[in-house]
Amino acid sequence: MIKLLFAAVGSLGFGILFNANKNKLVFIAIGGFVNYLAYLISFYFTSTLFVSSLICAFVTLIYSELMAYVSKAPATIFILTGLIPSVPGASIFYMMQNLVIGDKTLALSSCVEACEIILGIVSGVALASVLIGLIKSFRKK
Repeated sequence: MIKLLFAAVGSLGFGILFNANKNKLVFIAIGGFVNYLAYLISFYFTSTLFVSSLICAFVTLIYSELMAYVSKAPATIFILTGLIPSVPGASIFYMMQNLVIGDKTLALSSCVEACEIILGIVSGVALASVLIGLIKSFRKK
């Protein structure tokens, strides 16, 4: 539960940093919470970083589009801040740390982990964007 709270606070902090409207900050914090909750649930069932990152990015994009529609605001602010909890900062840090100290095996392991997460996020964003585009095009007809 603490991790979910910190995910929400982290997204909220980036919402403040990006100068989001004060009435959108609650939605932004909930977006970070939803992102990390989706990650935890999917990692529990799949135990793979790629699939978990894909699912949490997909869920975050769907949530962001819904919040953009409800609050009549651009989805970008919800997407960017909502994806913050899933950014592989620790993996990249450990990769660089291990490169500096000369442990290439651990550096490569951290690099692979970071790449799995990044590719999962990109795939989830692409999949959700295509789905949302299709839904929007059918609604116009």
